Amino acid sequence: MIAKILQLLTMSCRHRKTSQPFAPVAARSSSKSSWDPVPNGRHYVVCLDCGKEFDYDWTQMRIVS
Repeated sequence: MIAKILQLLTMSCRHRKTSQPFAPVAARSSSKSSWDPVPNGRHYVVCLDCGKEFDYDWTQMRIVS
């Protein structure tokens, strides 16, 4: 709780806790599986503390800027 208050006061986040990689999913038809390729290859992760999205390179397995 104290860390959250300090974070709000300083307005900075180190983005140390991130989610698993996600891919934006269009409306799926029943014939498509969840393992089909991502339409434009874009993956992203989300900081669990502040909610900021970061692009994620699936081939290098890391956040890219």
